[in-house]
Amino acid sequence: MKNSPFIAILLAILLLLGILVAWYQVSTLGQQIDTLTGEIGDLSQRLGEAEIQTSEAESRANLAEEDAEAALRSADEALLREQLSAEQAAAAERARRQAEEREMQAAEARQRAEAAADQAAIDRATAREEKAAAERRKAEAILEADRAWGEAAEARAEATRLKRRMQRELDRMQSALERIAQTRREGLELVMTLDSSQVEFDFNKAELRIEDREVLSRLVGVLLTFDDYGLQIFGHTDDVGSVEYNEKLSEQRAQVVKDYLVDSGIDESVIKILGMGKSSPLVEGTDDESRQRNRRVEVGIVFSEGDYESVLEEDTLPLNPPSAG
Repeated sequence: MKNSPFIAILLAILLLLGILVAWYQVSTLGQQIDTLTGEIGDLSQRLGEAEIQTSEAESRANLAEEDAEAALRSADEALLREQLSAEQAAAAERARRQAEEREMQAAEARQRAEAAADQAAIDRATAREEKAAAERRKAEAILEADRAWGEAAEARAEATRLKRRMQRELDRMQSALERIAQTRREGLELVMTLDSSQVEFDFNKAELRIEDREVLSRLVGVLLTFDDYGLQIFGHTDDVGSVEYNEKLSEQRAQVVKDYLVDSGIDESVIKILGMGKSSPLVEGTDDESRQRNRRVEVGIVFSEGDYESVLEEDTLPLNPPSAG
């Protein structure tokens, strides 16, 4: 039994070394194994108590050499302490195993964190690429918008020039037509009214007199000096007769004027006719003079459809380039 204290000391030293190794391994786990710190502290406290108990055992062993009975009692006590140390060693082993398990869990957590970080890096790279692509598309869109604005600006300038030219042509044509008959302007259209003072239709007739042909010849002379126009010839009647009959008669009167203009050299494709019947009287009244004035033809003169539409679209063009905000 004399060697029992030394065995206890050796076991205590081994236990201390094991605890130190376990403590070193556990300390590297960082925040995830902080909960083990308390347990390690408890073990350290127990180790200190074991060291004190070992020191006491040594003292008792020395006394045991002088007093065998005291030594026997001390040996019994040492045996009890040895048993306690074995239990402590088992507890430390359990703590070590728990620490290893938690270290494995921490390693797995680190791996998951690294995988997440790698994925985040990939996502950031993808986002940067998508952002760069979006910026390139934006720059291309701005360039395209600038080009479109440049084309629109050219179109605006061309439309402005065309509008001014059309206005000059309208002014010149109106001045010439007013020498023949009453002419009014409606936007980019001139409307010449050929009533009884210029072209007189007898009651229920759609025939041109010699005097009427002279007026129309003067009209042809004016029209032949212009280009890119269209004619709309509207026939009218007085209020006598049914709606259906007057519409037919007014269309015949418009057709007679169209035929004369075509025979005189005006392109038939630019002329449209429409019978208005008695729906749009020039003057109100049912006396002979009023009815005679309402038996008339009106000639609308407009520019070609393409030119006319381009002028109407002028105000829809952008004023500033997109890149200017």
